[in-house]
Amino acid sequence: MHQAMMEPATQVLINKVSELSRAAGKVVVEQENFQLLGDFLDVVKTVAVELQNGEDTSHVLEDLLESLVKPVERAQELITFCTNKSRIYLLLHCRQVAMQLEEITRSMGRSLSQVPVSCIHEGGKDTKGSIDSLAQEMEHYLYPVKENEARLCQTLERENEGILSYPAVQTGILMDIARTVGIEDLSQDPSAFRSELELLKQDVEESQNDEDLHMMDLIGNMFEIWLQSNAQPSLSDDTQTVHPSHKRLEPLYDTFICPLTKQVMQDPVTIDSGQTYERSAINRWFQECLENGRPTVCPITGQQVQTTLKPSLALRNTIDEWTSRNEQSRVDIAGQLISAADSSKEDVLFGLNDLQALCHKNRFNKYCIRSSGLIPVIENRLKNGAENGVEVRCTSLATLCLLVEDDDDNKDVVGETDLIRLAIKCLSRDLPQEREAAVALLSELSKSYPLCEKIGATNGAILLLVGMLSNRSQNLEAICYAEQTLNNLECCDKCVRQMAENGRIQPLLTRLVEGSDDLRIEMAEDLATVPLTSEDKAKAAKTVTMTLVEMLGSNSPAAQAAALKALCSLSTLESNGSYLIEAGVLTPLMHDLFLVGPNQVSRKLKEVSASTLANIVNSSGNWQTIPIDADGNTLTSKSVVHNFLQLINNTGPAIMAKLLQVLVGLASSPQEIGKVVSHIRSAGATVSLIQFLEAPHPELRVTSVKLLFLLSTHMGEELADGLRVTTRQLSTLLRLLRSDNEIAEQAAAAGLLANLPVQDLELTHALLDEGALPVLINRIEDVRRGVGSIGSGRYMAPLQSRLVAILSRFTYALDDKEIQALATDLPQSKGVFLEWLGCVKRPSLPPGLCPVHGGICSATETFCLREANAVVPLVSLLDHNDLDIVEAALGALSTLIMDTVDLKQGSQVLLAAGAIQPILNILLEHQTEVLRERAMWMMERILRNGDLAQRIMVDTDSQTAIVDAFQHGNNATRQLAEKALKHLNKIPTVTGVFLRV
Repeated sequence: MHQAMMEPATQVLINKVSELSRAAGKVVVEQENFQLLGDFLDVVKTVAVELQNGEDTSHVLEDLLESLVKPVERAQELITFCTNKSRIYLLLHCRQVAMQLEEITRSMGRSLSQVPVSCIHEGGKDTKGSIDSLAQEMEHYLYPVKENEARLCQTLERENEGILSYPAVQTGILMDIARTVGIEDLSQDPSAFRSELELLKQDVEESQNDEDLHMMDLIGNMFEIWLQSNAQPSLSDDTQTVHPSHKRLEPLYDTFICPLTKQVMQDPVTIDSGQTYERSAINRWFQECLENGRPTVCPITGQQVQTTLKPSLALRNTIDEWTSRNEQSRVDIAGQLISAADSSKEDVLFGLNDLQALCHKNRFNKYCIRSSGLIPVIENRLKNGAENGVEVRCTSLATLCLLVEDDDDNKDVVGETDLIRLAIKCLSRDLPQEREAAVALLSELSKSYPLCEKIGATNGAILLLVGMLSNRSQNLEAICYAEQTLNNLECCDKCVRQMAENGRIQPLLTRLVEGSDDLRIEMAEDLATVPLTSEDKAKAAKTVTMTLVEMLGSNSPAAQAAALKALCSLSTLESNGSYLIEAGVLTPLMHDLFLVGPNQVSRKLKEVSASTLANIVNSSGNWQTIPIDADGNTLTSKSVVHNFLQLINNTGPAIMAKLLQVLVGLASSPQEIGKVVSHIRSAGATVSLIQFLEAPHPELRVTSVKLLFLLSTHMGEELADGLRVTTRQLSTLLRLLRSDNEIAEQAAAAGLLANLPVQDLELTHALLDEGALPVLINRIEDVRRGVGSIGSGRYMAPLQSRLVAILSRFTYALDDKEIQALATDLPQSKGVFLEWLGCVKRPSLPPGLCPVHGGICSATETFCLREANAVVPLVSLLDHNDLDIVEAALGALSTLIMDTVDLKQGSQVLLAAGAIQPILNILLEHQTEVLRERAMWMMERILRNGDLAQRIMVDTDSQTAIVDAFQHGNNATRQLAEKALKHLNKIPTVTGVFLRV
């Protein structure tokens, strides 16, 4: 009974093994390994037959049969798995399949080793030995994985994905995978590969394994990229866009295309398989193979080859000739598209972009474009860019930039055209992308020295470039191009000067410090004449003062003269006095002033020395204790002051005025005025100084008044005695009180008269005889009404108090009857005279016709500033220490030039009131951004008056103030300043050439 049951079990095993052996031979992947599995299954079948024929029916045989059934069932599952799964999926799992085969075979071997001798039908121990030998082989058998399959799997692993970024490697990998799954030529049968990918997708979706999903995405992406490149083989890395006109080009031949890069080959080479590739692409493929331990194979055929490369010279020459013909044709087509009057915007842009692509390929194409005369064609298109808009202009500029890049011949051709001026006009437009394209072109052109001079000579170029550096609305790249352009322009001395004029002073300072002797002289001369802002003067003083003092002590007259003039310019900023003193400038200045004989400096340079010294002693520098010679004398030593006084009497009016200014500076020091007074007395120079009041030279006369005013607090009686010698000096002082003189002069003259002893009746009557009273009364009334040339509001209060002090001497020296008599003699001024004596109030003025508002205005009803005589008083407040007051005064004055009034008449009223210079001073001082913006608003409107613009244009300080606002103001201030500079013709106005789009 038991044996009857064993026989069907054994037969079942035999049948199953026979079936699996046949199925294993039909698996299409890992065929060799599955054939080996089939061989091992045949061994199991043979042993099963032997067991079936044996007589052993023990439980041992039953257990043996059961142990064989399990691996056979696993083999059946694996065969079914490999039969149903896609070939790419099985390729990716080739190592796992081999491991499962080994486990199945080892399990069967272990079972066979347990066959007892008693179960063997024939042969006995000999058969048992054969079975044991086979069992041992099966237990230790290793199924091989094909080397190319293992390397492929390794390459596709995550940690090795870096090499897959190379298109050539991707193509090689895809070809390898295709051959492995039975697709010999991927390029001929991509649909078969896509079908395999679809099957792979189904298998992966079933498994839901993260690693499988990753592999599927990786291979799928590589295949899509390959398809795109295979569908559109390109001439190069440039644009793939094709224009209908390109149908005239010679067609692209398949033999020119690299199978790996899908681009026209530039350096074709042939490998052992006979296939031709781009040298760089096949080298990269071989490198990938070697790095991953794979044999070097042909990417197309899979044939193992040597890495030796044979240049395909014939093919290369053919490709070069074909390329040259087509590229020249592309140049001709682009020229036709750009130049044709009926070309559409799209045609023009295509032509320009194709020229850019050709420039990127090689320099010879730049030569072809130049030889074809296309640079003037692009220039004409840029001139007429308004027809097609900003995109055409920007693309034209970008094309020109590529043409001149590293090509001096093309730069020369551009220099012969009007392109530099056109590029600078583009800089003055509001479109950021156009500015960037224009400044990029200028950056390239500025690498040529002759073109640097031409750029610098173009109106507004350097001003606009410098302005871009401080424009916060510019993008970083445009700012970098502007900086590069300016750096290149520094090779041109004229450009360096213009940079300094427009607020970029560092190049000039650097050349002055580091340059040759001749260059230092040239830069010092420029520094002396260039109008600078206060910030630039301070920066220059910190940087170059030591160098200038060194030049001042050299043996070169030219260097001495240039340095002296530059120092004089820097000394005009009060805070620079300390820098000049620390640098040791006092000693050489005094040496130049007092040196006599054949080596003495010219009279003109003596004047410059005196002017510099005057600026220093009137500054905040600590000059009081600085020795100026080997004997330790200072500027207020007795011998030095005596030398000043002697030189004043023995030189020309210009130098006299500067030397008197030096004495003004010395006397302005509270610590030193006592010494100065003492030395003037010891020199007996009081009368000589008084006589300067009659000097015909205006500056000399005014300076002497200031000096005598300072001295009057210490030597009033002596000055009164001197003034009584002749009344001409008193007459001069009274003339200075008139409203058409500068307010500082009036204040000094009034201060001098006010400080004279009031007890001196003879002097009082002399003043009356000279007509002092009507002058004082009228001037007091003018001050009340704000009439006169008001240069600085801080002098108004001192002037008023000093005029009252002078007037009070008459009330001190005269009785009531004399005062009433004086009032009677002054009928027109009687009310004013009595008012200042505390008697009556000033009557109001009647309203009148107003040229500003074009009608009848009044101070009370229409609040007209002109009719209220408020314009000049408001102007006098523009330099007030309280910035809120300054802001309020600006706001009030701005109503005279609003859109609702006559702008020209309002500007003339401001000019007549002396408002222009105080407004410019506010721009230069820029104490707050609000003040600068309001002042710039007023200046822009004032400059709309062409006559005023012409007058202001000759004033370099005015231009400096506006340029500074253009460079450093906020957005609104910069826009206003740009308009103002266009009124002054300092930057180009975008009209005629371009229209707004």
